[in-house]
Amino acid sequence: MHVQPGQPRWARPLTQLLLGLVVLLASACTYALEEQRVVIEQVVRVGESYHGLVTVRYERFQRPTGLAAFPDGGKVRVHEQVATLYLIDAFSRSFSLLTSQPAPDSLWESFGAQVAGLDADSVAYFRMTGCPRNGECYPPLQNIRILRVTMNGQVQASERVPDNATLPGVMLARRPGEDRFVRFSTDGNVVTARFEEGGPFEPLFVVQNDGSLAVVGD
Repeated sequence: MHVQPGQPRWARPLTQLLLGLVVLLASACTYALEEQRVVIEQVVRVGESYHGLVTVRYERFQRPTGLAAFPDGGKVRVHEQVATLYLIDAFSRSFSLLTSQPAPDSLWESFGAQVAGLDADSVAYFRMTGCPRNGECYPPLQNIRILRVTMNGQVQASERVPDNATLPGVMLARRPGEDRFVRFSTDGNVVTARFEEGGPFEPLFVVQNDGSLAVVGD
């Protein structure tokens, strides 16, 4: 075995061993096949109408396996995150896409979205939250982005949610003078609606694997 001048005899085998360990550890830090997660985060009724706003969150990711999952399960490798806002019509069983927002790097960690308020039943304030990519995430580090979204899909940035933009309270009984009765619900996968007090909740819309919305039965 050739040893360079001044180099101990054990140096080269040790170097090869260390390189081998590095390669072994790298190959052991693996990830499972890609998965998709789609969740209906929120359903908000618009005024006294049959309309509602549905927030859907889509995520494409890989779970860690092998040493990548050691010691506490590891960190999921997230490739794509999107928050989408739909306007639904329970009476006609139809819907339209208002806006679809990919998560920016500034909101990547713990990305979330919801309708934070309605203004005159014609404008929704869509609030997205999260922390910078690859960093820790807790309230002091959280960033917020707010969009002003009209019911015909016009979108513009907003600095805040106006004080007069609020969310309707949850009321199961019919309100005095309420002509159009509808109550929405969701299990995270399907949007259901009740059209009479004490009546059954009927499935109306369902999310697809790609994050899109579809009419149940179509």
